[in-house]
Amino acid sequence: MKQNNTKHSLLFTIPILAALVFGSLGTVNVFAEDGVFGIPENVSATNTDAFIDIASVSPDRQAKVEFEGMTDGWAIIGGQAFASEIKLTGNAIHQGNGMWKITSDAKISVADRDAALDLKGNAVNGKLRLQGTGTLESGESFRIILRGNYAPISGQPGDFVLDFSTAKIQNMDNGFRIPLVQDGIIHVKSVSSSVDELVSETDSLE
Repeated sequence: MKQNNTKHSLLFTIPILAALVFGSLGTVNVFAEDGVFGIPENVSATNTDAFIDIASVSPDRQAKVEFEGMTDGWAIIGGQAFASEIKLTGNAIHQGNGMWKITSDAKISVADRDAALDLKGNAVNGKLRLQGTGTLESGESFRIILRGNYAPISGQPGDFVLDFSTAKIQNMDNGFRIPLVQDGIIHVKSVSSSVDELVSETDSLE
């Protein structure tokens, strides 16, 4: 199961990251006569607000989307890699200028330990930052920091590849840190909410 999820994630991560890297070179014809591979004509080198394409936007509402998905990979403890995964369920509210404020419930598993926690952060221009605190089953408190990139998967509306390039767990009692290597897929869908609900949710994040 773990191996299949990892292979599935990598299949989508590699072409997306390649597009992001080559995007800075500009837009060229992939079928160039000189035979040099380039970027398809419908792929822009300009950063876009990927969530807006999914969100339902009207004059009296802020754009809002819900998401759920999972990343999996490894936790490095004592120089050894242990299987780990993070399940995410949450929402993102548009703040303007491409900025989205995010709240998420998370369930993290590292080796034989599990914990639930609340995450908060923001997403903008393909970059995502989340952080939160929680308590392990043993009673130890910890902090998690997740930073990385996301991008819509070509031909799969609502599906995004998610890669946490900087991720770590820090034990709040002794300062011990565990680096994480995580990537995966999330599914995003539009949400219709009342103005009062959206204002209340946004204010609670301040």
